[in-house]
Amino acid sequence: MIDAAISAEDTPARIQVSRAASAVANASARDVGRFTGSVAGNVALAAAPGATLSRVAALRRLRVARPRRTFDPPQIGWVKETTKSKKPWKAYNDAATGARPGPAPTLMRTMVDGSKRPVKFDGVRGDYVIDRKMKVVDAPNARAQLLRQSGVLAEHHLIGLWEVPTAAQKTKALKLFKKMNVTNIHVKVVKR
Repeated sequence: MIDAAISAEDTPARIQVSRAASAVANASARDVGRFTGSVAGNVALAAAPGATLSRVAALRRLRVARPRRTFDPPQIGWVKETTKSKKPWKAYNDAATGARPGPAPTLMRTMVDGSKRPVKFDGVRGDYVIDRKMKVVDAPNARAQLLRQSGVLAEHHLIGLWEVPTAAQKTKALKLFKKMNVTNIHVKVVKR
């Protein structure tokens, strides 16, 4: 190593420059990136020694980071549906992901007095609870159902998914969610 440094002192400058130019010309993109990054990092640390201190402080904060809270998986029950309709909306609802013919998935909602009441959906996919809507309406009973679903999803730390048949129905659903201040239900278009 020392011999190479001594011999480099005896090498004329024009030869050293031509060797450096040749090395740069034959360097791969990875070598150029590594060189550029190390030069930029060294210049930044030399220009701003405070950056070194902030980097050390950031590493200290990492040790203090707390793990994310985890929640128990949702307790989804199945309640027998009494609707025996032959209309198109019934077939659309029964075709939801995770749906079973006959029973409907439910989540138990805790009322103000401590009692429990079921809230029905149409299907289940992982941690998403699905409710299908043929038509989104802004009526008192529809708003009440939306608030029930949003409340029970918040209670169980879940996200709901409304599946609608058209983009126009999706727009109506999003407007209704905004009006009712619901943020834990998403909307997706699923054709009939």
